[in-house]
Amino acid sequence: MQMELVRGIERVYAERSNSIVFAFTGRTGSGCTTAAASLARPFNEIALSEEDFTQPERRKMSIILEYARAKWVPFTILTVSSVIYSFLLDENLNELDAFLVKAGITKEGREELNEHLSSLSADASYYAFKKATKPDATAAEKAAAWHFFDSALCPRALQTRRVLASRYPALFQAFGDNIRFSGNALEKTIRPDQLFSLMDRVRHLIECANAFCSSQSDKRVRVAIDAIRNPLELVYLRKHIAGLYVVAITADDKERRARLLEGGVLSKKDVDAIDAKEYAETKHLTDYASFVSQNLKECIQKSDIFVANPGSPGQLASSVRFLNAQLIRYVALALRPGLVTPTRDERCMQIAFVAKLNSGCISRQVGAVVADENHSIHALGWNDTPKGQTPCLLRDVNALLSGSDSDSFSEYEKTEVKLRSHLEKKFRGRDQVKQMHGLRCPFCFKDAYNQTEGKDNQVHTRSLHAEENAFLQLAKRGGPGIAGGVLFTTSSPCELCSKKAYQLGIREVVYVDPYPGISMTHVLKSGPDSVRPKLRLFSGAVGHAYHRLYEALLSIKDEYGARLAASDNVGNEGEIDANEEPNFSLFPAT
Repeated sequence: MQMELVRGIERVYAERSNSIVFAFTGRTGSGCTTAAASLARPFNEIALSEEDFTQPERRKMSIILEYARAKWVPFTILTVSSVIYSFLLDENLNELDAFLVKAGITKEGREELNEHLSSLSADASYYAFKKATKPDATAAEKAAAWHFFDSALCPRALQTRRVLASRYPALFQAFGDNIRFSGNALEKTIRPDQLFSLMDRVRHLIECANAFCSSQSDKRVRVAIDAIRNPLELVYLRKHIAGLYVVAITADDKERRARLLEGGVLSKKDVDAIDAKEYAETKHLTDYASFVSQNLKECIQKSDIFVANPGSPGQLASSVRFLNAQLIRYVALALRPGLVTPTRDERCMQIAFVAKLNSGCISRQVGAVVADENHSIHALGWNDTPKGQTPCLLRDVNALLSGSDSDSFSEYEKTEVKLRSHLEKKFRGRDQVKQMHGLRCPFCFKDAYNQTEGKDNQVHTRSLHAEENAFLQLAKRGGPGIAGGVLFTTSSPCELCSKKAYQLGIREVVYVDPYPGISMTHVLKSGPDSVRPKLRLFSGAVGHAYHRLYEALLSIKDEYGARLAASDNVGNEGEIDANEEPNFSLFPAT
């Protein structure tokens, strides 16, 4: 009876261990490729050090590493750039050459790419690759398709990257955007039904990897996707892949750029162009191009797990060890939830992420938590209007213009003719939106005011900032103050909030995403080092992943008791090999 119980327990865990996908996202140079490469190695080849952690995290890491060493299976890397490359096989080579000429690719580069694609098209396994996405594709065809992709196409894609050098990022960004537009790497014709063409192929390739591993008598498929750059694609993958975790690799911006410039392959102009493309300071949904293009800022905010990868080019050896230890932590927790408890940072940042959902701001939502030096939480806040005022999300522009809601709008909004004229024009389709979709039309006062006055100033926002609200909670309650404490924020503080944190004696600011402006270099890095708040990128799990990783599947006491009882009775016969189990699909039933 005890042996059957343990076999049942193992079956529960096998469902998780056979279906893990880590989808990486992050800015170019942050370390997504490095992270994926680490997961693809055998455990004894991964550079690690527990010395980077202090107690109690060092104790937790020793538990993590012991478990991971016993259960490790190297990940298979699926690079999105290689998937984009696979779309080029569908193209007419003359049309592709014309596209490359317009893109400024040299004759030598065009000829080599043409030779690579011609060779791949002639490969005997190419037919299986083309058929793998069809509903009637067999498991054998899917396995052959993965073998073609992994052993033939990916090496060719890597050779192309080396040949194109500095021209590669911009060219493949253009191919990727075109695929999101039309499903075709060379066309920018808008076809909304092809929006997820790229991720649909990623999904099918993971199915092919699943079939290939099954053909090799190994049901444990673990995939690292390098890297996702559109937030809509994260939504798609979350729906279709049950064992998915989105992992944002973050790095200090100055250090990240230094890594890209090292070696001279990319110039400062190249790096500036990459940053402008994938991480614009302000990005609004104004047309279809903005809808489908890269948006790393939003991808990072929507991630499940954040892994900081600090370090200048000369410090990469030590920073990689720290990066690897974090990655292994979350692989182990994905395999066995509740193996260790959350970090202090995770506990505080999880609350900040929960708090930000209370924000009624329609531009961006931010959450903040203020903790003392022992990480005991004293206050939390989110960006929102002052108490008694109605947040923008809950207001309707039609109610303002019709005068049907006198309490939700300011005297300025109700009487300023120029503002009202602007809103009347901008929201002239509001009645149709309400009738067709049942949606009211809130508006951003800051944007409306700046547009009518020809200004660009953040001071006109109606909301208090999240950090500001948290600080005001401290002031309203009184108490001993927060000198030496820690500020956790889902976005690094602006200049005004940074000055307030400095004045309050905040010792450390832990953040997820940098805020545009000079607060980090001008406000927080001013004065003697001894009084400056230290800045640190957050590492940890938040949101749904926090619960998926830290809530144990079973009672730990009961599970260990069952394992010990089975061990006393039958030795190791109570254990079950995951490969003997039926294959648990990576994909939820639809």
